[in-house]
Amino acid sequence: MGNSTERPGQLATLRETRLITLFLGLLVLFAFGIVLHQLDTIFKPLMIAIFLSFVLEPLLNLLIRIRVPRILALIITLIVVFIFLYLLGLIIYASVASFTAEFPRYQVKFIKMYQDIIGMLEIPHERVHAYFKQVKWTELWKQFSISSLLSSTAGSFISFVSNLFIVLILTIYLVLGKEQLLKKIRIAFPSDQSKRISSIIRNINIGIQKYLGTKTFISLGTGAIAAIILLIFDVDFALVWGLLTFLLNYIPNIGSIIATIPPIFVAFFQYGSFFPAIWVAILLIATQMTMGNLVEPRMMGKSLNLNPLVVIVSLIFWAIIWGPVGMVLAVPIASAIQIICANIDTLKPISIIMGGNEDLING
Repeated sequence: MGNSTERPGQLATLRETRLITLFLGLLVLFAFGIVLHQLDTIFKPLMIAIFLSFVLEPLLNLLIRIRVPRILALIITLIVVFIFLYLLGLIIYASVASFTAEFPRYQVKFIKMYQDIIGMLEIPHERVHAYFKQVKWTELWKQFSISSLLSSTAGSFISFVSNLFIVLILTIYLVLGKEQLLKKIRIAFPSDQSKRISSIIRNINIGIQKYLGTKTFISLGTGAIAAIILLIFDVDFALVWGLLTFLLNYIPNIGSIIATIPPIFVAFFQYGSFFPAIWVAILLIATQMTMGNLVEPRMMGKSLNLNPLVVIVSLIFWAIIWGPVGMVLAVPIASAIQIICANIDTLKPISIIMGGNEDLING
C-alpha cells in the first residue's frame, strides 16, 4: 500500500519539476533575447565574425597548403573579404541613389496603371475617387515604397561596412584562437578525454564549415545567375536584386520568394506590360527551383535537415532580436546549434527534435 500511495506523489512531483524546468528555460530564453537585443552592437559583429571564420577557413587552409606563411595567408584572406564587402557597399549605395532619382518615374507609371485598371474594370471613376479621396496616397506610398525599404536596408549595410574593421579584427582572433584552443585542450585534459573533446570540436567545425561553405557557394551562384538574367532583360537595379537574392538565399523557402518578387514588379512597372515580366518571373523561379531543389541537395547531401517549424521559429526569434541581419543569420545559427548537439551525446535528442538525421548524428 505504501508503494501505491507514494507513486502518485512521485509522479506529481516529477510533473511539477518538469513544469518548473520548462518555465525556467523560457525565462532564460527571454532574458537571453533581451540581452542580445540590447547589446546587438557587440553581439552582431561577433556573430558575423564567427561565421566569417568558418567560411574563410577553407581559403586560409588552401593558401597554407601551397606554402604561404600562415600570417600572410590570413592577411590575404581578410583583404579579399574587405574588398568584396566594400564593393558590395558601393553597389548598394550607387543603386539606391539611382533608384531615388528614378522614383518619380515609377510613381507616374503606377498612377497611370491604376487608372488603366479602373478603366478596364469599367468602374465609375467618380465612385472610386469619392471612396479613396480621403486616403493620403502620397504619404502611404512613401511609407510602403520599395525606395524606403531599400534606403533602410542600405543604411543598415553601410553601418555594417563602417564597423567592418571591428568584424575583421574579431575574425582574426577567432581564426588564430581555434588552433590555440586545441593545443590547450591537449594540455588541460587527460589523453583519452582530450582526444574525445578534440574530435567533437573537429566534427562541429567540419559540419558548420560544410554547411556555410556550401550555402555561400550556392547563394553566390543563385545571386549571380539572377543578376545576369535581369541584366539581359535590362531590368533596373539588376545588381541590387542579385545581391538581395544572395543574402536572402540563406533563408530557406521564404527567402527565395521574397528575393524573386521585387525584380518581377520592377520589370512590370518598367516595361508597362506583362510579357517581359512573365519571362523574368519564369527564369528567376526556374533558377531558384533548380539551385534549391537539385544543386543544393546534391552538394549538401544528407548532412543537414532542419525541421520546418524550427526554421520558422528561428526566423521569428532572430528577426525580432536583430531585424534583417537576424533573418539572414537565423538558419545558419540554428544549423550550428543542431550540429553542436549532434556531436555531444547528452544533447543528441535536441538534434533529433530539430530534424537531424542519422548521417549527421552518427558522423
